[in-house]
Amino acid sequence: MRVLFYASNGLGIGHLTRLLNIAQALSKASPTSEILFLTQSEAAPFPETCPFYAIRIPGRNKARTGGLTSKSYLQTVRPLILQAIASFDPHVLVTDTFPEGPEKELAPAMEWPIHKAFIFREQHIRRAEDPSLNQVLRRYHRILVPHDKDSIPLPSFLKSDPRLSWTGPVLPTDPLFSREEARKRLGIPEHQETVLLSFGGGGDPEAKQRAKDIAAFFREKNRSFFYASGPLLRSLPEGIRAGEWLPLWPIRPYLKAFDAVVASGGYNTVHEILESRVPAFLCGFPRVLDPQSDRIDRLVREGRVMTHSGQTLSDLLCSLETFLEKRILLSESLKTQSTPVSSGADTAARILLNILQPA
Repeated sequence: MRVLFYASNGLGIGHLTRLLNIAQALSKASPTSEILFLTQSEAAPFPETCPFYAIRIPGRNKARTGGLTSKSYLQTVRPLILQAIASFDPHVLVTDTFPEGPEKELAPAMEWPIHKAFIFREQHIRRAEDPSLNQVLRRYHRILVPHDKDSIPLPSFLKSDPRLSWTGPVLPTDPLFSREEARKRLGIPEHQETVLLSFGGGGDPEAKQRAKDIAAFFREKNRSFFYASGPLLRSLPEGIRAGEWLPLWPIRPYLKAFDAVVASGGYNTVHEILESRVPAFLCGFPRVLDPQSDRIDRLVREGRVMTHSGQTLSDLLCSLETFLEKRILLSESLKTQSTPVSSGADTAARILLNILQPA
């Protein structure tokens, strides 16, 4: 079976990460399957480090910095994307978040006789109820929700749809390093309390400023920390010193090395932190599709993370100081939780392998 994964990313690498996790599980379950990645992600290690054959078409950010108008960019990339799909001639096309692509570049492919699967990550419900989304999703044969069953609101038109399957959080299938091994690999002394800052893939200007502000706060408090900037940031971030920068991706295998994590509220970031059970302080960013604040609020109510109150930087830093004081209590609470986060990548892979069968 030939499977094409289409990942479009801008500020982060969430779509690409989820699809890679599913593709790796699919390859393990069906080693003879052919897998192709087609992406506009500008993440630095990709596609060279991708275990699958990958075609990368530079995205909107590169077009802008390279001097192309939006019209010229779209006129150039749309036929390239469609030609790649037609040449590979997949049995299954898998997309994430944008069923037609962010610029509707996949709209013509929706008419082709290809089985299609859509990864329906949590969205702002007002966006998810858009009638146009319902219309586009009619072209898909399977809809996979990468969350625990009934843990997020769904648009009304999907609630009883027979094509829909809850897979559970989609995470990599490989285990995390132990605290000892992770610290050894990163060179962190055994008894040195160290915090990790992580604000997404590295493409968000607001995230860069937040990292700079919190880094200054930690220095003032004489706290050891690393800033994991993500693969979209290729040079030393402003306001971060060389010894504080951790240009390592993916950061997930090393999470247990840290005593606490200060991060944003994106899907992959949150689920990887929950998997590690490292106490976390989450401060989300406003997104058009991703309801980070809703996700964080649910976890705060469940006692699994802490967050800030108020809107100013002063409010955030005050709440962060409270978190650092209560970190050990949160850590002990996390150890007693009976429901670990498990990966839904295997479940998603099984659904894709059976997609040619009737729903």
